[in-house]
Amino acid sequence: MNKKMFSLSMPKGFSKIIHASILILTFFGVFMIVSANATINALEWTVLLTVIIKELIFIVASYVLMVFVARNFSLKRLSKFYFPLLLFTLGLLVATQFFSPMGGARAWIRLGPISIQPSEFAKVMVILVMAESFGDKKNPKLKFDQLATHPFVVVAIIVFIVFIMQSDFGSAAIIALIALLTFMTYSNKILRKWQTVLFVLFVLGIVVMVLSTSTVFMNFLGNFTFIPEYMIDRFRVSANPFMDRHNAGAQIFNGLAAFVSGGLFGVGYNKGFLKFSFIYASESDSILAVIVEELGFVFGFMPIIIFYAIIIFQLMKYTFLVESEKDKTILIGTIAYIFVHFLFNVGGVTAFIPLTGVPLLFISAGGSSRLAIMLAIGLCQNVISRYKRSLVKL
Repeated sequence: MNKKMFSLSMPKGFSKIIHASILILTFFGVFMIVSANATINALEWTVLLTVIIKELIFIVASYVLMVFVARNFSLKRLSKFYFPLLLFTLGLLVATQFFSPMGGARAWIRLGPISIQPSEFAKVMVILVMAESFGDKKNPKLKFDQLATHPFVVVAIIVFIVFIMQSDFGSAAIIALIALLTFMTYSNKILRKWQTVLFVLFVLGIVVMVLSTSTVFMNFLGNFTFIPEYMIDRFRVSANPFMDRHNAGAQIFNGLAAFVSGGLFGVGYNKGFLKFSFIYASESDSILAVIVEELGFVFGFMPIIIFYAIIIFQLMKYTFLVESEKDKTILIGTIAYIFVHFLFNVGGVTAFIPLTGVPLLFISAGGSSRLAIMLAIGLCQNVISRYKRSLVKL
């Protein structure tokens, strides 16, 4: 039994299409991370070798985590360890306040050479919270006003307080959207009032985002002293990336310049110019700019869209097949996780929305984000595997 638990092979019935797509995106990411780091400050082969080894360690660790979860996760174990996991996650989120900020956000725990970003794991925890709190619960006696004290509402309040302390707007918005999009899919009639209220708030949020680039909105944001200045600058820059291209707008301006430079077919692998100190976080948040400049829209951006679409549509297919609402929640939550991350990253780099500082999942460098998304994929593969094995038993 222990050998089966710690085996490195995926469980029977897992989705090979999702598995292959993720591996392709992952190693494509390593390919581009190496190029992004091959700058004037990293010409020595020892530096690049260190980058490669570091990413491979993260990839191996995240792959092992995905396989372990895919083989061993169960809804019964979730119920048993739900509150300890929740408290542990919240503890990590609060612990970031004892470490120095980075890039305006106090969102990391530093242990020597290792940096942990708890907000990445909180995204997966929210999916599990939704599954445990609402999945398969169709109690007709549940009253509308009782939902105000529901664990999900309590957790949401605590998490958002922590993110205000962390000044991590991107992660806070992603967590809110994961919870919202997941909640909107539940079929329990007793939840429809809340679903209507949240849908209205969602529409209002979209309206606010559309208006966020106006001068009136900028002046309005300036009245809130708890909002960091760098966040307000991101809204200003997204409205006009050319107004301050040497300071606050440099990241977006140079990212757009990389898109123009790359065109349809790119300037060639490792031949990009703007990564040489012009594109901030070229191996993580802004790696898409490096990809498009070097490989172009056809060979860089389009393959990413195709493989993202394959993963999302495969997950979506199984949401219509599995019967358990908890299983559906895990699949839908992961779809929201992947899609919103993609939207925020691409939208930020291309100035369609303000920069949020979130990575391009599976591709960007980063240990916490890679571990977290592979953990979510492991949960989904577990759901898919159990569904397929149940068909064989029938």
